[in-house]
Parts: sequence; structure tokens; C-alpha cells
Amino acid sequence: MRGLLVCPISTDLPGNRGILNKMQYQRTALAELAGTMDVVCSSVRGPLFGNRRIADYPVTGRAFSSFNHYVLFYHYVWKHCRPAEYDFLYIRYPLAIPSFLLFLRQTKKASPDTKIILEVPTFPYRQELRGPKQRVLLVFDDLGRARLRDYVDTIVTFYGQQKIFGIPCIPIENGVDVDTIPLTAKSRSGQAISMIVVANLARWHGIDRILRGLAEYLECEGARPIVLNIVGEGPARSELSALCGKLGIANAVRFRGVHEGSDLDTIFSSSDLALSSLGMHRLGLHRSSSLKAREYCARGIPFVLSTDDSDFSAGLPFVHRVPADESPLDVAAVVDFIDHLRECSPDYSMDMRRFAEERLTWKAKLEPVARYVRTGKHPAREALP
Repeated sequence: MRGLLVCPISTDLPGNRGILNKMQYQRTALAELAGTMDVVCSSVRGPLFGNRRIADYPVTGRAFSSFNHYVLFYHYVWKHCRPAEYDFLYIRYPLAIPSFLLFLRQTKKASPDTKIILEVPTFPYRQELRGPKQRVLLVFDDLGRARLRDYVDTIVTFYGQQKIFGIPCIPIENGVDVDTIPLTAKSRSGQAISMIVVANLARWHGIDRILRGLAEYLECEGARPIVLNIVGEGPARSELSALCGKLGIANAVRFRGVHEGSDLDTIFSSSDLALSSLGMHRLGLHRSSSLKAREYCARGIPFVLSTDDSDFSAGLPFVHRVPADESPLDVAAVVDFIDHLRECSPDYSMDMRRFAEERLTWKAKLEPVARYVRTGKHPAREALP
């Protein structure tokens, strides 16, 4: 079978690296499970089919980036990639904008048997889209998403829904390509503790909760030395930096900026604990499928979660759970968690790595999607009495 993965994300923006890596891992897994997989994504100059630019946007630059991305991208994909010749399309949802709906209609009209699978990375998603341009896109989305039922065969969701937009879902969890993630094999001890959070800095990552908790802890008598490494950039950077100054913890917090590859591996190698997103409740989400948590697990670094995650059930020794609310992070409890883990499970890094290899790979996660592509039998409909 032949599939086309459509990811309307620009390769030129450093903040998109995690999404693009996910796309490549999904492509590899689907190729192993379902057949040949091609991929098309975007760039500032034009769409990329594999590594080849298939068209040039007429005008480039910041003022035209949104027009290129939301209008011309789908026109060029339809014209140059011949989506109707594929057995299935796996598309990252760009909102129900007119150009996307036209692309779907053209594909289904030309090839009714081509399965169209829509991945909705976050649902609900309105709270993530707060900028002026995004609010305009949401108006189109409100008007157009009812038409998705005419073209989309199924939706892949990471939040457990059985239906979205009236379309049956295949609920899965996020995965990782374990082979590309180095194990942070170490046996660390001593008083100082190094914590890491990797994120595109936004309010729903809850980093302010970490900072407030760190300030409260460092004021306590007998507090251990702690360093917090914040890796990434985003709209909340200046606010978080100001909060560090206000709380008097600037010496304990290091804003590292964007890192990847060996530079990121080096920061991880000195980390005792990682923090997943602690503010997902601000988006109305109390269940998550965080890519960060899965990467932390593959690296063998224990981590903190605030939301339910079906891959990390209660009782796992390498996961510390905190409330999904606005309370400051209880850093004293986190310190006790690390000390207890070191004492009771000295081989925890290897245990975490094995857990990731057995349960968290993209091949394992995408098997229900590939089975649907191969057989045409939808798991949600099969489950009906």
C-alpha cells in the first residue's frame, strides 16, 4: 500500500523541530506497518516533498507566511503530489480552512477509495489559539469543520475521544523512536539536584508552578542546592524570566534556549529529574499523551506528571504525580521522590529504557491505524455490540 503523510509545518522554524521529528518517526513506523510512505511538509520558500521543493511560493517573507501556509500549501500539494493516487493520507489537522476543505474534496472526488486519516494533536484546542491570526482561523474552523464528515474517514486522537466532529476516532497515545534517543546512563548521588524541562515556553506548560515551588523550597532551612534548566523558547519566556527575578531565584534557574542533538544530550546527562507539562488543565485537558514524558522515559530520567496518561499508570516507581491545579510544585516531595528512587531502584534508568522499548515506540502506537488501513475495519465500529 502507498501512503502520503501531510504535515503543514514549516521546517525553517526551530520551535517546530519536535513536531517534525514526530512526523519522521510516524513515517518510518507507518512504512514498516502499512507500506510505502511519502511525506510532504512546508518551508518558507515552498512545500517540500521528501527533501525536494516542489514549488516556490510567489512571495516570501513574514507578511506572506500565513497566506502561503494556509492557502497555497494545499494547492501545491494537490497539484504536485497527486494525493488521489495514494491508498491513504495521514494528515496533521490544520483547522477547517477553505483551502484545506477544497483539498479534501478534490481528493475524495478523484479517488473515493483513498482513506483520509486526520490526526488532531490536541483536543480541545481553542485555548491554544489566542493570537489575532489564530482567532481569525478559528472563525473559519467554526464555519467549516462540519464539512469534514464528508471527506474524512477517521480521526486519530491522543486524548481518548471516540468521536470528534461527528467522525469516529482511533484513540492512541504518542510514541517515540527509542533507537534515536540516547540512554542517560548514570549513577548520580550527592546533595545537589539538577532538574530539566524541555518545552516551547507557553502558559500551559506550567513552568510558573515550578518556579514558585522552587522559591518556596529554597527558603526552607536545610534546602538542598537545586538547578533548574529550562530548554526552549516561546511567548512566556520574558514573563518567566521576570518571575525568577521577583522570586529571587535567578541564580538557580538557567534559561538555555533551544538545543537539540548532542547539545541537548549533554544537558540531559547532568539531569536528575525531568518535568512534563504541569499546566495542561489550563487548556481544559486532564488527560495527556506528552511526547516529552515519553522521551524522558526513553532517556532513563525520572519525571513529574500532573495529568492522567494511560501509558504511565499509578504505581510506576519512576513517575512522580502532582495535582493538576495552580498550586506551586512541592519541590520537597520531589527531592524525597528522587532520594527514594535512588535507594530502592538503583537501576531505574535501565528499567525505564526497557519500558520504553516495550511500550512506547511509534510502531506499537500506530498499529491500530495501520490495521485500519490494511483491512478497512475501524476499531471503534468493531467494538460495538
